[in-house]
Amino acid sequence: MDHNTNTDTGRRIDLTSQTDVQFWCRVFDISMDELRVAVHHAGHLVDQVERYLREKKNPGG
Repeated sequence: MDHNTNTDTGRRIDLTSQTDVQFWCRVFDISMDELRVAVHHAGHLVDQVERYLREKKNPGG
C-alpha cells in the first residue's frame, strides 16, 4: 500500500466507477468485494479505507 498518499489525501473512492474500483483494487491488492466492504465500513475517503484495511490485516497491532 505504498502509493503516493499526498495526492490521495481527501480523495474519494467511487464505487459506481468501474475504472475507479479496478484502480483501487490494484492499489490495495484486494478484490472488488473486499473494496466494497471496506468502503461500507470506513467510508469513501482513500485514507480511511487504507486505515481500515491496515487494521483489518493487523488487528491489535
